[in-house]
Amino acid sequence: LHEARMRWVVRGGVALAAASCGLVASAANPKAVPPRGVLHIIADDLRSELGAYGLPNRTTPHIDALAASGTTFLAAYAQIAVCGPSRNSFMTGRRPDRSRCWNFINSFREDHPGWTTIPGNFLRGGGVALGVGKIFHPQIPPAYDGNKSWSEAALPFVNPCWNTADNPNATFQDGGLPCVFCPVDIDNRLFHGNVSIANEFCEIDAIEDTLTVTAAVKHLRAIASSQDSTPFYLAVGVHKPHMPWQAAPEDWAAHPIDSVDLAVHIHPPQGMPDVAFHFTDGSKDGVPEHTDPWNPVSNAHARVARRAYRAAVTGMDRKLGALLQELEDLNMANSTAIIIHGDHGWSLSELGLWRKMSNYENAVRVPLIMKVPWLQTPKRCNALVELVDLAPTIWELVGLDPPQGEDFDGVSLVPLLSGATVTVKDAAFSQYPRRVTDPAAPWRDNSIIHNNRSTFTHMGMSIRTEDWRLTQWALWNGTSLSPIWNKIVATELYDHRNSTLYPVNFELETVNVASVPGMQSIVSVLSSKLRSAFDHPEQ
Repeated sequence: LHEARMRWVVRGGVALAAASCGLVASAANPKAVPPRGVLHIIADDLRSELGAYGLPNRTTPHIDALAASGTTFLAAYAQIAVCGPSRNSFMTGRRPDRSRCWNFINSFREDHPGWTTIPGNFLRGGGVALGVGKIFHPQIPPAYDGNKSWSEAALPFVNPCWNTADNPNATFQDGGLPCVFCPVDIDNRLFHGNVSIANEFCEIDAIEDTLTVTAAVKHLRAIASSQDSTPFYLAVGVHKPHMPWQAAPEDWAAHPIDSVDLAVHIHPPQGMPDVAFHFTDGSKDGVPEHTDPWNPVSNAHARVARRAYRAAVTGMDRKLGALLQELEDLNMANSTAIIIHGDHGWSLSELGLWRKMSNYENAVRVPLIMKVPWLQTPKRCNALVELVDLAPTIWELVGLDPPQGEDFDGVSLVPLLSGATVTVKDAAFSQYPRRVTDPAAPWRDNSIIHNNRSTFTHMGMSIRTEDWRLTQWALWNGTSLSPIWNKIVATELYDHRNSTLYPVNFELETVNVASVPGMQSIVSVLSSKLRSAFDHPEQ
């Protein structure tokens, strides 16, 4: 089934879908009371590997149940495919090229100290802003933004167990650290043993998410017992399925190894420019057998890695079940909007890619599910939306005005959630930088994560419409921190005219058609839209 009900307009020779949400809607809850707050759940590294997206045997019953009574967005996109910068983006409602946060060094507060965040606007409006777990990446911004974003009851901010955010002298700030390490990680840290997608998993439950949910439940109980009727915001950041993939034995048992399928397209796209690829999990001691982008991980190692990811997702879902049940038990479900999404996507061997850190569909597309009891929400929505849309959406749901004197890159999705046949946008945008160290092999050692943003060499900027994805790679000006528009070194164009949205399809963008005769007009129109979105002369 291709989820698409669209009105078509043609602009400059490119058909752009004016897509609306599906017509089948869930009735507003007759017991709904005036909106009181928002429960915002952020899952680290979560792609649409869920039953709610039409995939069988994923064992995610709690998220699937939420989707069944809410709206599942089928075409939602992050603005950058890495944890810290993506969170700086959607928590402020601005794109990374405006926050100027692209790595694990800088935060939006350095360039924009006066910006208001999603929770910060609740504080401005006299509401309550609470959070626990991984909301911002540790130290970006410092102390999870402290009292600029959070009520006193949420401070000092709790992110179990390795919370370095409140220690300005801490040099180790990995946002994915587990409370209890897998044996392979201990071997790696102490003895520099090999660690990769082929072995970084274990049957140890993710205690950090149990502790996060426990703390979130305490916040919910405090809200329920309060006589305060002002709007509340509770952000809950779960760590899984971030690596290491950890889950309890029961979660692993839900995914027998012979039930795990393999990706079909395990080689880079035809015509892919080398700079577009981020090579991870290279061969060390022969495991895995991944020496370059064109020599994929073996089927055996890919299968166990894909199983481990699914087990971690199932374990995360199990813990969220306790949180969602608590909302029911406190009689808050009818007055609380629930939003759950990933901070970006993930690749599980499709196109030869693992992890995130690219502009491809699997890296930037995210699951996004919203349940708003006081609205008659569609079951599934095929409209293009972005994570920068969360800020204006959340504020409108509880009647908060946007901060005066500030501009945001997102738009409210409330019209879509209300079932209106409207178009909120005709394109989604993302970006990812590179720091090429070997011009002969641009895909090798090109990470920007812990490197100064002035040392980037390229910026990849991507636009996704209903029919196309265009990505252009420009050389980088390390002084102005901006792309050099007259030095586009590579262009990618991927055809999505026959792509299905439901069930979710991870086997996309296999052929770069940018140089195919007849495509030049499409490249030209999309390039113009891309530059309009990313060209900021004031910066």
